[in-house]
Amino acid sequence: MKKLIGIITTMAVLGIAVTFAKGPEAETNLNAALAKAKKEGKMLFVQFGRESCGNCQALKGMISAGDVKLSERSFVYADVNCDDRATSQLFRSKFKVEGRMLPFVVIADADGKQLAARSGYGDADEFRKLIKDAQKKLKTPQK
Repeated sequence: MKKLIGIITTMAVLGIAVTFAKGPEAETNLNAALAKAKKEGKMLFVQFGRESCGNCQALKGMISAGDVKLSERSFVYADVNCDDRATSQLFRSKFKVEGRMLPFVVIADADGKQLAARSGYGDADEFRKLIKDAQKKLKTPQK
């Protein structure tokens, strides 16, 4: 009985640890993410890619592990499917990203104005720098 209670306790602790280690919850609808960012006055981090993309999965892993921190207090995280026609049209009408490799990543202000963008694989340091660059632009008066 003591062994069973120990196993159950260990599983509960691990479950809680995994829950708290998870990164921010991703919004999969770009329209909803744009509306949420505006309503809550937060920056928007958009990952435009696909499930079968290794680079896209690597970025998701960095975010969920906390290597690329997206504070829920400051960001809405959108992980949207580039193969969805409506999402693709909205993304391309709203944002401009140079490059051809997935994922396309855009950081926008609460009104959806693009502040920074990149394409393709990057390590955690590169994504952290992208976030810092966007935050600097947000604090700099726009002309």
